[in-house]
Amino acid sequence: MRTSLNEIKEIDDHVLGQTAPDEALLFDAKLIINPGLKYKVMRHKQTLALVQQYGRNSLKAEIKTVHQKLFSLPEHVGFRQKIMRLFNKR
Repeated sequence: MRTSLNEIKEIDDHVLGQTAPDEALLFDAKLIINPGLKYKVMRHKQTLALVQQYGRNSLKAEIKTVHQKLFSLPEHVGFRQKIMRLFNKR
């Protein structure tokens, strides 16, 4: 189990560019020798991309919710008018 966690950490550091140059060179050699490791790196990159996309989508949804509240609820009329004046000035 510990070896697996160490390998994941090593892959993560490599993918994120957080390894020292000598360690990066050693990891690149491991990638050449071990096709299974190359596959794991590819899957790790895909996982990171999915997590990043999920975060973006969550943030967009949160921004949309705040926007809807600020521009539709009556208690925010003053704020809405100030914002509209800012964008109407040229």
